[in-house]
Amino acid sequence: MTRRHLTLTAPVALEVGRAAYGLVGLVAPARIAALELRRVPGRGTVTVARILGARHLAQAVAVLATRGPDAHRFGGGVDALHAASMVPWAAAARSERRYYVTSGVVAAALALLEWRASRQPV
Repeated sequence: MTRRHLTLTAPVALEVGRAAYGLVGLVAPARIAALELRRVPGRGTVTVARILGARHLAQAVAVLATRGPDAHRFGGGVDALHAASMVPWAAAARSERRYYVTSGVVAAALALLEWRASRQPV
């Protein structure tokens, strides 16, 4: 049985960065949201930040485990859905809109990076 080693390529670096971002969101969601809001976030936003942190972490692990263009394309689709879902959240959460807009912009950027990663050789 051969072992697959992770070589630090741009797609791998993308997922490692996503995993770090997700881990921080999972274990310190109030801190992440407070950095984006520049104030103490509400409980609902902290809960959303924790869920999104878990999502980013799970996606990074799944893409690193399966690797390849299809994994990155699927991950980019998930990111695009995340970005789109932040629009109604931002509209509904007026006092914490900045968090949801930032989350949507980050997700849109990650969707683009995943698409680019899907086009690179494995």
